[in-house]
Amino acid sequence: MTEVNFLQGDGKIDWCADVLAAEASTLQYGLSLAQRIGCNRLVINSYNLEVIETMNNGGGHASAAAVIFDDCYHLACDFPIFRFEHCNREAYKVAHELARLVRFSATYDWFEEPLNGIVNILTDDVSILSND
Repeated sequence: MTEVNFLQGDGKIDWCADVLAAEASTLQYGLSLAQRIGCNRLVINSYNLEVIETMNNGGGHASAAAVIFDDCYHLACDFPIFRFEHCNREAYKVAHELARLVRFSATYDWFEEPLNGIVNILTDDVSILSND
């Protein structure tokens, strides 16, 4: 069994009605990517509490993102084990750095070794967790 500790994907969202629709589209892309590579256990973290609450309540939402959330919920249900968890914004330093790196570099897919540009941030995150 292959263990994937960190899954990073990138996609381009050309247009979204609002921030929530962009968050939902990103979630949809991530779930599709996890499905394509054969993941079967997912823990989805987000600092957007509205996204987490929507997904934990069956994906129903009254916004421009309603159809996307519904699709995300059904995609998630295809996995044997999945969980949606809220985390603080400070926990997203690595994601923000990856987004910054992608703007100025070629597309990368990686599963084993982290990009050099985020090693220090990953180390800081581990140090913070171990000190708590």
